[in-house]
Amino acid sequence: MLDRLRSPRSLLAIAALAALLGAGWLGFGALQAQTGAQSAPVRLQRYREGSAAFGRGDYAAARKQLEGLVYPPLAERLSLLVALSRGEGRRWIAEHPKSNLIPEALAHLSRQGERAALGELLRRYPDHPRSREAIEAALVATPDDRTLIAHLVRYFPESTLAYAMARRWEKLGGLSPIQWQAVAEVYRPVDPTRALQALGRAPMSAESLFARAQVLKRLGRKPEALALLEQLPRLYPTSPLTVDAALERAPLLPVSDALTLLTQSESAHPARGDELLWAQVQTVLKRLKAPDEALPLYRRLIAQYPQSAKAANAAWELAADAAEKGDLTEAQSRARWLIAHHPDDPFAPKAAFWLGKWAERSGATAQARRQFQSVLRQYPQSYYAWRAASRLGLVSGEYNIEALAGAVRWNQPLPPVSGVSLALAELMAIGDLDGAQKQWQAESYHRRLTPPLRLAGAQLAAQSGQYRQSINQSTLTLLASPPGDPRRWQQAYPLFFGPQLQRWSEERKLNPLLVASLIRQESRFEPAIRSRSGAVGLMQLLPSTARWIAQREPGAFDLDKVDDNLRLGTWYLRYTHERFGGSTLLALASYNAGPGNVSRWVQRTPVANPEDFIEQIPFRETRFYVVNIYENYWNYLRLYTDEGRRIAGQLPRSSG
Repeated sequence: MLDRLRSPRSLLAIAALAALLGAGWLGFGALQAQTGAQSAPVRLQRYREGSAAFGRGDYAAARKQLEGLVYPPLAERLSLLVALSRGEGRRWIAEHPKSNLIPEALAHLSRQGERAALGELLRRYPDHPRSREAIEAALVATPDDRTLIAHLVRYFPESTLAYAMARRWEKLGGLSPIQWQAVAEVYRPVDPTRALQALGRAPMSAESLFARAQVLKRLGRKPEALALLEQLPRLYPTSPLTVDAALERAPLLPVSDALTLLTQSESAHPARGDELLWAQVQTVLKRLKAPDEALPLYRRLIAQYPQSAKAANAAWELAADAAEKGDLTEAQSRARWLIAHHPDDPFAPKAAFWLGKWAERSGATAQARRQFQSVLRQYPQSYYAWRAASRLGLVSGEYNIEALAGAVRWNQPLPPVSGVSLALAELMAIGDLDGAQKQWQAESYHRRLTPPLRLAGAQLAAQSGQYRQSINQSTLTLLASPPGDPRRWQQAYPLFFGPQLQRWSEERKLNPLLVASLIRQESRFEPAIRSRSGAVGLMQLLPSTARWIAQREPGAFDLDKVDDNLRLGTWYLRYTHERFGGSTLLALASYNAGPGNVSRWVQRTPVANPEDFIEQIPFRETRFYVVNIYENYWNYLRLYTDEGRRIAGQLPRSSG
């Protein structure tokens, strides 16, 4: 990139940019001479040494490396570091009144003991990441400062200091009702008992009443929660929370009372009628276990709330019911409505694929083929694209994928970031994680995030070990704005912990992309994640299951450790394969629902047709679980194998 920056046009732009950023006007000839004199490796070395010296507080060493350094993409950041190392932070702020690096400057001045800088930082940028760092540092030195505690609790309740500071604030006393409300928000995720006590001192409002009811439910005190939820609409009849109160009350009431409440609430609150009608559907399905009684509710949902996301779900349920009863005309009509009105809904790829299958069953082979091609164009990342490609003869479509034919392309680099500032792109390219994170936070603060900026943030999250955040943000962004370079999808389907993943997959004779697909579904590659049921780590093993495995796979283990979790998890995945005769489909279902449930399902519904068997899995969670893992595999295969890339090259181009 630096070679490109030496072109005449680029150098003129750089000179103008440097002047705009306050780096001082450099004549074109002087800039060219200085840029040429400082080779890229030298510039990078000086920047790294200088910024490292600045970070450890050795400002003389920082000045020695950074003064006179010509690094156009980082001109503004360099000018800030030099000014701060000279003790001229206030001058720099005055000269750069619109810079998004001002919070960084004020935070530094605050750390140097300038109390006015901390006050200005908190006033101008109350919820900025630099404000959080500065206030946490200040509280370590002055932990009884009520003003700082109040700011931390209000704006940064997720801070690791927030709980301790809230407790300290309680002991200091003198909290106002509004401050008790803020303290309660800190306590709610981690200490519901204290949260309830704090909410009792908060201002009486619909919000505090509703929060108390939720905490009481969490503590298992359901009668008290129900009493508060019944009070809310009487005390605050115009509050939007009356709808939320009805939705919370319904599961606590007898079925008939619940349905009456939800129906009345739907009539009273048509703006949220779809939520209330959907709650009626769930009550009928889960508590009455009467799927036929849900059908008229589905029809009403579509008729009255056609734009609701729940209408798409309802349309699919009606389509599936019609198909099961042999009415393919009705099934196709419902599926086409879903795709036309909700093309981006998660049920749309499924509807599009089954339109093709139903056409096949009707003998309309050409129509079916066109429909499968449409699935590949519109929903290329979906499980149903894999199934459509199989129907078209482009892939084998084999469900048993415990072994991989061919090699995995490990350690593939991501394409360079694009569509972001020169500074952010450069900091990411040279691997300055701390600088890149600060630059990203500066550029994204209170701004609408563009897709490139979102993807850059997701990439930085991965580099910081925030794997779930990275995968989820990348996936949502790429689905909404498909990238020009398909390699960018590696952010959504990464191969973190590659050496360990490769080792234990080979040890168990398992397809490493299958293992990666399961991990992506189970934990999003978070090593220390815990589920509500107590499952731990990458492969989400219950401690009881891990102990059972350890009796057969000797050795001490710590499920929070990547290697141990993979060692035991791959053993269990191999075991489920062997228990079900090498069937990956049944092995995956068993991994989620347990071998006993799967054995019963197979006795009732033989796996003659895997596509149909998946749709008939009784547990909704397991049904989606299996589909999601195969969808993951389809994407891993296309991204990380030569065969997958060959297949991708044969697919119809995406319409996105």
